[in-house]
Amino acid sequence: MRVPSLLIPWTAACLLLSLATTGCNLSERLSNRRANAALAEYQSAAAASNLYGAREALLKLVGARDDVPDYWSELGKIEAQMGAYSDAYYAFSRAYELNRSDPDLLRSLTQLALQSGDVTAAQTHARELQVVAPGDPWVKLADGWAAFAGGHYDDAITAADGLLANSPHDPTGTVLKARSLVALQRQDDAVQLLSAQVDAQPSDVGSLMLLARIYDGRADWAKVVEVERRIGSLAPSDSNNALLMVEAGLRSGEVQDARQASLRLLTPGADPDIISAVLERWSNYWPSTQRIADARMLAQRAVGLQRKLIYAAFLSRAGSPADALKIAGGAASLPVNAGSAEANAIVGDALLRSGNTSAAKARLDAVLAFDPGNATALRGRSELELRMRDWDAAINDAQKLVTVAPSSADDRLLLARAFAAAGKSEWAQRTLWSAFEDIAANDQIFAALRTTRKGNQEALNQLQSEFERQRSAKLNRGLL
Repeated sequence: MRVPSLLIPWTAACLLLSLATTGCNLSERLSNRRANAALAEYQSAAAASNLYGAREALLKLVGARDDVPDYWSELGKIEAQMGAYSDAYYAFSRAYELNRSDPDLLRSLTQLALQSGDVTAAQTHARELQVVAPGDPWVKLADGWAAFAGGHYDDAITAADGLLANSPHDPTGTVLKARSLVALQRQDDAVQLLSAQVDAQPSDVGSLMLLARIYDGRADWAKVVEVERRIGSLAPSDSNNALLMVEAGLRSGEVQDARQASLRLLTPGADPDIISAVLERWSNYWPSTQRIADARMLAQRAVGLQRKLIYAAFLSRAGSPADALKIAGGAASLPVNAGSAEANAIVGDALLRSGNTSAAKARLDAVLAFDPGNATALRGRSELELRMRDWDAAINDAQKLVTVAPSSADDRLLLARAFAAAGKSEWAQRTLWSAFEDIAANDQIFAALRTTRKGNQEALNQLQSEFERQRSAKLNRGLL
């Protein structure tokens, strides 16, 4: 579904032709004026390779003229290129409503339905495609992915082989066969197939991504880095692959690759979730003091208080509470209110790590009196209570924290640590096992559970087997 940016100016010319041949009454002329203005914005964005600008212009274009299928189709292509697959599906659906004879639209709808895991919709579109374009390969692909989704992996391989017999390096047929081989525990065969594919088709991003995921599942971080370098040159805006490069680079010792990938993601206006995801990987896999210097620099450049506070929280926990106090202190006004709660929580955490326990407790108490569900304050106060050997209070705050942030491995581990400190080893093990089940394929939780099973080889083997099953299930999640 990726649309090469070099094709955008050519597409703009086609859209201009579509615009010139529609409508002649006053209302249509007014719509065409707005559409012309939107098209000019689109051409400007396309010339600058600005996908976000191109999407905004196309949204204005379909707003001005929603009865032209070409406009909706081009919007769908841009949305798909940006990874907004549900939006792309809607745009292609609107285009298909206006032009039911275009097989390209049905192919796009079939592919997007498969990418979202909606096999039923994919088969519906494939049947319609069979009528419009008999023998189209996407009909067989839809059937093959339906077999895969149903666990009939041999049938999926048969479908894929049928496609590859006519087109040996078809990207989607290759991915279907490789995914089926992985599901059949034939990972070496899948790696061999994908490696041959990307040698023959170096720009096949889908095959490269699957290859990287297989190496990720094997914890072969050097190989992940090798593949991610190629993906980064082909799909530099894909944040999920960049995050994998960050982790793999740090875990393989290729720190410079990880740092470069991090800095590409951590732009001044980066999505806060992306910032948190990168910094989590820095916390787990990068002990170097360089991370402190980089976080300090990035915090200065970050746009808006929310982003700056994410860096401040990281700096506090990574060993530089003084930097955290500098960043968050100005926003930590008292009394605590909605606008200052998070800054005050970070200040409380930084005070704790600076050794000022009484001031830290007063600040964290104030935050939680205003907002009992503030995760930063709950985390900081639970750790403070552990230092003060107030086990029951530490457990109580950690339990609240887990309900607020159930997908955080670090917070589950904090609760287990609180139980263990209180001498409640059985509860600590229950907490770890619950975390292992709820947050699948997490290395930190797995490592913590392993320490509780030392000396019991049978239990260790069972745990290892379950962890490998989780990693396999993670690899097989989704379709295309």
